[in-house]
Amino acid sequence: MELWEEQFFMDALKLEKLYRNCVREAADGYGLTPNEVAVLLFLSRHAPQQDTATDIASACGISKALVARSVDGLHRRGFLKGERDENDRRLIHLHLCGEGGMLAEQLKQKGRSVARQLQKGVSDEELQAVHSIMRKMQRNLDGMLEHMEGQVK
Repeated sequence: MELWEEQFFMDALKLEKLYRNCVREAADGYGLTPNEVAVLLFLSRHAPQQDTATDIASACGISKALVARSVDGLHRRGFLKGERDENDRRLIHLHLCGEGGMLAEQLKQKGRSVARQLQKGVSDEELQAVHSIMRKMQRNLDGMLEHMEGQVK
């Protein structure tokens, strides 16, 4: 492994640690799992266009079983509710409710604050280049994960 590759993975681990600490701080007292946080954030950003457990599992790379467990826990605590689709009764559309919307907003605000701190001293052109590179790498990552899941089945 080349030095830049090793550094890339070390930086990714640091970023994950920072993200988890920020999420834990923003959700302090709620006892949320990382997957429950992912569900809240996904719904706050994508509902109602994408608001089913299948949408969440697909977009977040979380198994359907873990999404179902997370949805159930959030539902029991009053953070979200589900409504059956009138045309296709198999589909359940998920909506934030109660403190769920407020909590999702706190999590997003914390994420924005961290992003602003990370961007200090970085030009708009550099940010655009990073964004472009990360989109390409994300497509590669998605393909790798799909391949791995296909091998497991």
